[in-house]
Amino acid sequence: MKQKLNAKDFILIGILTALMWIICMIISTIMSVAGPVTNVFYPSVVAIPNGIVMMLLLAKVPKKGVFTICAAIQAILFLLVGAFWFIPIGLVIGGVICDFLIMGRNEITMKSMMIAYTIFSGIFAFWCNCRAYELPAGRFCRGDGKNNIAQEYIDGMISITSGFMPVVIIVAGLLGGLIGGYIGQKALKKHFIKAGLVSVK
Repeated sequence: MKQKLNAKDFILIGILTALMWIICMIISTIMSVAGPVTNVFYPSVVAIPNGIVMMLLLAKVPKKGVFTICAAIQAILFLLVGAFWFIPIGLVIGGVICDFLIMGRNEITMKSMMIAYTIFSGIFAFWCNCRAYELPAGRFCRGDGKNNIAQEYIDGMISITSGFMPVVIIVAGLLGGLIGGYIGQKALKKHFIKAGLVSVK
């Protein structure tokens, strides 16, 4: 494992995390306006373009703690725009899991980056899944008007995510993360590793 995070690392993490959050907001807004059906799958779609950014971030800062800091920043931004509070919690949980169970090795490799991002995307999809309202941390669907979302829209999401659909949504999140990570690593090899800008095994 390389040295601890420094000021330059924190700046880069902040910039690229902000970029990922903006991408997430654009895609989630478009898909939420389209309706509850598309909205429940926005995490899996977001995972594809953000995979490119995340692979670059992990390659530039191959150090333990990147996932947790990135997730924490996005969690704060989500809270600031009035997102359901369990989504930020899910982000932080995902970041910690990826950092300490997957990325916490002596050396960060392309394989570990891919696995970590794929799992992170699946966790994010789970916590964005409206069926999480059945968990103690997610009782947001009980007519909570504080988020300015019509109860009819929430009811529609609950209806859509009934039965086996939560599994489909989580698998879609994992698949989105896998695709995003794959494209991101292809871009790394073609534009950054070949040019000597980053070095990852």
